[in-house]
Formats: sequence, structure tokens, C-alpha cells
Amino acid sequence: MNLSAWIDIQGLFVEIPVIVPFTPERWTLPSIASICICAANIVPIIVVILRWRQRKRFSEIPYIYMIIIIGIIACILLAIFWQQTAFIFGRQRSVWLLSCFCVLSMLDCTSSLVFFDYMKRFRTHYLKAVFLGEALTSVIPTLLIIAQGVGGETICTQINNTTTVQASYTQPRFSVRTFMFCIAGIITASLIAFILLRWTNIIILANATQPNTCDIVKSNTNIINEENMPMVTDAKSLSFSKNTQTMSRRTFSLLLIINIVNTTISFGCLPSLNTYALLPFGQKAFYYWSILIPGIQPLALVVSLFWKSLSNTMIVIQSIFVCVLSAMIFIIAKQSPCPWLADSTQGAAMIIVIWLLTSLISTFLRIIIGNRIKNEWDDDKGMFYFGGTAQLGLLLGAIPTYMLINVFDLFIERKPCQTYCISS
Repeated sequence: MNLSAWIDIQGLFVEIPVIVPFTPERWTLPSIASICICAANIVPIIVVILRWRQRKRFSEIPYIYMIIIIGIIACILLAIFWQQTAFIFGRQRSVWLLSCFCVLSMLDCTSSLVFFDYMKRFRTHYLKAVFLGEALTSVIPTLLIIAQGVGGETICTQINNTTTVQASYTQPRFSVRTFMFCIAGIITASLIAFILLRWTNIIILANATQPNTCDIVKSNTNIINEENMPMVTDAKSLSFSKNTQTMSRRTFSLLLIINIVNTTISFGCLPSLNTYALLPFGQKAFYYWSILIPGIQPLALVVSLFWKSLSNTMIVIQSIFVCVLSAMIFIIAKQSPCPWLADSTQGAAMIIVIWLLTSLISTFLRIIIGNRIKNEWDDDKGMFYFGGTAQLGLLLGAIPTYMLINVFDLFIERKPCQTYCISS
């Protein structure tokens, strides 16, 4: 189910090197995409208000169906019309591309709330399956981009035997249209999986819940209440379904704040800075980074299987380490187009390692925090707040980053086939 969340947005981000040459926005597209994601947070806010107003009558099931079905439609429209532009506010703009991106952003931002909220029905260890699905949302598009044959250095050719050099790009094995149709197909498979999860006995066969909650025959009068019942019997009646340790409100608030900080960095700030921090070290550095970064989430999930919990002190220390590494990435991006060790193998290795470490620790902390809230917080709204703070962090990170890039012009783009960093 969680495979349908963010795979479309992740797919568009990894496809950016193919899309950019055909759009009027060029390399400002990642920051524009980030601000679209910020604007999309209005929908999760509406969902939060609806949950507060409806209380026990609130059900996340219809929202999950809407997210998946509308996502399939938006991907199909994007595949067909992504290159079409219109003259708006004094310049050509990729109307269909940005419009579909906004729709997908609204759906995916809402999924962070309702998908995690849906997990209140299952045993705690099934939360790892949610994080695995989230990890595959970046792995699968990366495998597609590798099959597409995109990457390597930009080809620089002279124009009519002059000193003017023009950048050209290798042709992919299949088009953006085919790529987006593949993404739509994967989301369709996710819809089928969710339908099977809801309307077959696969949950009973997998022993994902207690039989006394599965065997209840639903009636028209109690379906809404039962939709919101956890599939696992309450911890107060079954001590083995949850840890005996309970979390204080102070610890709960601390973990949510740390989750906001981590998502502000990993979801809000860094995605808009990747071209400014990586391209000064060569197109191959950007390509290798784009190949390696999707493997970080599965790796963090594997680490969490062996390192299942952290103390509050260790969580704070690792969060500080993430902030330090992120500051280094920010400084390197600010020095673009000619940072320290630019155009060198050592510099490329340095920025890739820093970025991978930042993403690994940040993702690992997110998994640990989610597991602790699921295990130790008594209120079943804990995972709803966990998903909500992730969206809040994205909002707090993406808006200032967009302003720094597009309004204050703090970062300078490294253009291909131009000479930089000339040493005397």
C-alpha cells in the first residue's frame, strides 16, 4: 500500500535530468517542485481539521482510495501532456507538468497522515513494512532511470568551428512518457494490493491481527466505528502486543520535535540543494549520487532491524550530527559554482559520502522515532501526529530554501560546458 505514496514525486525528481532540457524552468525546477509540495500541505491541514471535528467518526479508508486512484489519473495525464507549456506572467511555463506535480504533491502529503494512521490496526512489527514500501518509492524509480540509460557527462560540442560551446545530452532508451506510464502501473498494483488487504482474509492468514477483531461481521450501523478500531487488541488487555513501557508526554513531544527537525532537513531543504552541491564536482558525481541515494532508506531499515531502539540522549546526539553534516552541504552549495575541491574526484567522493551519511542517519532516526511512538505511546493518534510532524518539517524547510534560491539568488547554478575555478 505505502508503495503508492511518494513514488510519483520521487520518480519525477530522478527524471529531472531528462525533463530539464525541455522545460523553460531549467534547473530551478527542483526548488519550484519543493514549493509546490509546500503549498500542497493545505490538504493535510484540512484532513487534520476534519479528524478533529469528526473525532470517532473519522475514517482514513476513503482518503486512501482517493490518494491512489487520483494518483494513477494524474500520472497518466502527466505522461501525455508534460511537455506542453503556456505563456503566463510574462514567460513560458510548464503548466501541465507543474499542475500535475501539485496534484501529486497534495496526494502524497496527505498519505503521510492517513497511511501511518491506518497502521493503528496492525501489530507493531508491521510498521517496518510501511517504511520498506516508503524506501521502495525511491529504489524503483532509480532502477527505471538506470534502465532508461540516463547519466554520465554532458557532451560539449563547438558550434561552427568557433569558441562557442554547446551542451548536448544523450538520448534515453525510452521517453518520459513511458517512464510515467510505468509509475502509473506500479501505483495501480498498489491499489490492487490495498483492495486485497481490505476485502480478503490475507490479514488473518498473515496473523497480522487478533482473530476476535477479524471475525466480527460488519453491519451498516457499526461499520464507521469498526473502521476506526485497531486491528490489534488493545495493549491493556493483551500485554504482549505492546511493550509494558509507556512514553511520557514530555518524551512524546521531544520525539515529535526531533522528527520535525529531521524532516525539515531531509525533506524540506536538501532536495532543492542537490544540483548546487553536486554539479560543481561533475555530472558523474550527480549521477552516482542519484543512483546511491535511493538505497539509503532500505539500508536504514536493515540497520533498524538490529538496532531496534535508541535512548533519548542518543536520538538527540544523532540529530545534532545530522544538522552538522547538513550545514556542510549548505556551505558547499553556497560556494557553487566553485566550491572547495571542485572538479576533483576527492571532492565528489566527499560530498557524496556526506550526503549519504546525512540521509542514512536522518532516515534511521525517523524509523526509530516511529517505532517508539507506535510501541510506547498509548493514544492511537500517535502515528497520525508522527505523519503530521513530517509534513510540518517539509513545510518549514522548503519555503525558506525556495526563497533563498529563487528570490534572493543566494545559490549560483553550475552550467554545463563552461569553465569555472580557473587557478592562477
